[in-house]
Amino acid sequence: MTMIRAVLVALFLGVACGAGAQVCTFNTPPGGITFTSFDPSVATTQTAQTSVTVRCTSSGSPTWQFSGANGNAPLRMKHSTLNAYIPYTVAATFVSQGGGNQRWTLTATVFGQDYQDAVVGSYSDLLAVTIIP
Repeated sequence: MTMIRAVLVALFLGVACGAGAQVCTFNTPPGGITFTSFDPSVATTQTAQTSVTVRCTSSGSPTWQFSGANGNAPLRMKHSTLNAYIPYTVAATFVSQGGGNQRWTLTATVFGQDYQDAVVGSYSDLLAVTIIP
């Protein structure tokens, strides 16, 4: 059985300001997102998560933007030595709020059909995360 290893390294990219100098900051930056090994013979959809805590001076939910070092439309992980890629998506889900902080989960998803014919090996991407109040 051949396996594929995939890792996303989440990186705090920046904080954007909106009208009236509204600001969001990362209190707990996102960590790495590591998938379990992909088995191309089964090719089921895989998800992996990391948590992040932000503080925004405005009320309401911030807008999340994700960009990858290996492409944005779609986001994709690159093989460690070959020009081979596996696309993925990322979504932010609100978890809770307390003391002015908002806790979120970032969930990355890879669909089975997107890696069932992938070259065996390790894949990764550097994911930049930007929040906008």
